[in-house]
Amino acid sequence: MRCVANKRFITILLGLLIVFPTSSLAAKSGDNLIPLGQSIGVQLKLENPTFVHDVMIDEKWWFKNGDQIISLNKKSIESIEDWKKTSKENNDKKVSVEFLRESKRQAVLVSANQLESMLPFLRDHTEGIGTITYVNPTTNEYGALGHQIVDQQIEQAPPFLGGTIFLSDIARIHKSTPGKPGYKIAKQSSIHVQAGSVQENTVYGVFGELIDPDLQKGQAIPTLKTDHIKKGKAEIYTAIEGNDVQPYQIEIIKVDKKTFQFIVTDKVLIEKTGGILQGMSGSPILQNGKFAGAITHMVVDNPVKGAAIPIQEMIKKQP
Repeated sequence: MRCVANKRFITILLGLLIVFPTSSLAAKSGDNLIPLGQSIGVQLKLENPTFVHDVMIDEKWWFKNGDQIISLNKKSIESIEDWKKTSKENNDKKVSVEFLRESKRQAVLVSANQLESMLPFLRDHTEGIGTITYVNPTTNEYGALGHQIVDQQIEQAPPFLGGTIFLSDIARIHKSTPGKPGYKIAKQSSIHVQAGSVQENTVYGVFGELIDPDLQKGQAIPTLKTDHIKKGKAEIYTAIEGNDVQPYQIEIIKVDKKTFQFIVTDKVLIEKTGGILQGMSGSPILQNGKFAGAITHMVVDNPVKGAAIPIQEMIKKQP
């Protein structure tokens, strides 16, 4: 889990990943959407096994954090298992490792006995926890998070081949305090029950097809145009125990074209969480029974204060 500074705000990131073209399944402006708020796990399959740390080969050369493996001795490598298998079958003292660095292909010779020692520094997937925002009842397309997933170790959004979302029960909460953002801890037993696919990961969130029928049973409500979002009372919907989604009171204090700010006023939520948590990103916000937006940021020094993306901005998927 990683937080990226943005002036006084931080993005409530998962710990994860690329911007793809807008899907044809995108919700149209004005569509009714079903607000959700369940905690989800997200797992993305990386396009290539990727180094998550710098790895020294000799005194003059090293693999860099973010380098993507393409092949070993011209044999294509698409997963960690491919790396292990090819390494085991290799009989040469030196192995040619082809890799991608900053979109440029390069190759380097390494000793065969170095291949196994590199394994702890390679990864072929990334995962984390967040909140699903909505589902379109017409297309079954969902949106989640309200921001792009960025892998916390390689500090960028590398390409991925596909991904999965799954429901994750919240087992514990680490409360937010001024200067120290809190976070949700998910139960491992609930992981890998697939709820949907991940098709896009853009600056406005994670999007894909929802396959869990239980998440499609809610009441669809109208979406608010940004200029119809007003200062005043509203509710966020999120899960802080198990996956029980509950409404909590907030006060919207400022509205701009592509964002709005709010303060958590709900005493129960403040008592249990200290305000906003990492993992709440994507929690839907309703005002006067209509869909206003989703949580995206919190103020580090004042965790009861945060920011959100208007829902009609989020469904565009791109600025």
